[in-house]
Amino acid sequence: MRVPMRPRQPGIRFNITPLIDIVFLLIVFFLAATHLTQNEKLEAVELPEASQNENEPDEAPRRMIITITQDEKLHLRGNEISPEELEAQLLSLEESKRHEMEIRIRGDRRIPYRIVEPVLISCARAGISNVKFLVLNE
Repeated sequence: MRVPMRPRQPGIRFNITPLIDIVFLLIVFFLAATHLTQNEKLEAVELPEASQNENEPDEAPRRMIITITQDEKLHLRGNEISPEELEAQLLSLEESKRHEMEIRIRGDRRIPYRIVEPVLISCARAGISNVKFLVLNE
């Protein structure tokens, strides 16, 4: 049996099918990443103002953002949690991850310190010393 052969044109031809697959995967990745970063900002919070602030480091460590709303509720990754659940989640992290973890507290400017204190104590019990507060520049 003879296999039919198509005449080929001279020159190099590129197969762009794998390139299209990679582009679609990148689009899906960036859509998912954007959605996850916007999830942290769902709760409306009036941040306090600060006259001094530090510039962001070039390399971002592993970061966890804890939001404390005006109604004195804690939110982690868009879900409302209790201080006990927060401490349990911090303690459940691997030891190596805890030391390089950064905790960011997005607290409303009107919340009393008695609401922030348990978060700081939970971080200390878990061995996390890199705790920062999100603030607005004056």
